[in-house]
Amino acid sequence: MDVLKFSHEKGLFKKHGLDMTMLYVSDAALSTRAVVSGTASAATASATEVIAAIAKGAPMKIIMVNVDRFDYLFMAKAGINNVGDLKGKKIAVSRKGSVSDIGTRLLLRQGGLDPDNDVQFLHMGKASGRATALSSGAVDGAAMTSTFISLTKKVGFHVLYDMSTMQEKFANRSVVASDRLIKDQPHAVKAIVTGFVEGTRYWKANPEEAKAYLKKTYKLPDEDTDNIYSETSRLIRSEPTPDLDGIQNAWESIPGHQPLGIADFRKFVDARFVGEVLKEIK
Repeated sequence: MDVLKFSHEKGLFKKHGLDMTMLYVSDAALSTRAVVSGTASAATASATEVIAAIAKGAPMKIIMVNVDRFDYLFMAKAGINNVGDLKGKKIAVSRKGSVSDIGTRLLLRQGGLDPDNDVQFLHMGKASGRATALSSGAVDGAAMTSTFISLTKKVGFHVLYDMSTMQEKFANRSVVASDRLIKDQPHAVKAIVTGFVEGTRYWKANPEEAKAYLKKTYKLPDEDTDNIYSETSRLIRSEPTPDLDGIQNAWESIPGHQPLGIADFRKFVDARFVGEVLKEIK
């Protein structure tokens, strides 16, 4: 989200004729509901939430996938040196079916553990809540975003696993637009895509300016700011096409997706806007 807010602050959406109002919503499910209800015309959200909503008939399309990997580092207590050591431990996730939950379960299975029987999951909400759980000693491990890595290291946790290496593609952070916006105002959809793509490229090409923004936003020491910038730049895509294989991997990881039947993922996306933008700015 830092790159989106940075792009907005730089005026890159307004540059393309879009006077955009940004609303903060604390939960990906609420973001998708805001689009369905018409409260918002577009949103950034975890792709799993968006995919599940579209499968149930929500009138929206994925127009970009900005991160196509798990964007977490799994932090663990001292003495936990491999995934197998998590057996019998307490693990914090956002909630069942969230990206942090899905990624953690995949990691546990990769390490030979049964997520339903070998560990205890505690639902702690967004990353700040998971960081608090780690700091208080309430849990033994959690998937954390880059913003909280330094904090959790200071209270005795270490990086057990870089979860971005687990799977080649997994549609994670996406941008979705309502069918109405796509039909009635395609120029606005293209402006969203153009502003975000230009902002991502500017962010990567101007690290000192991006770090100054992060410093102002988080008021963290330089080392922490550098780490957040490096992780964000590593994970966010300069060409955020909504690739179908990443969407299928995300779909198949959603708990309870089977009753919804076989999905035609081509109907979940509208890739023409990002396609046009990438051709024009190369």
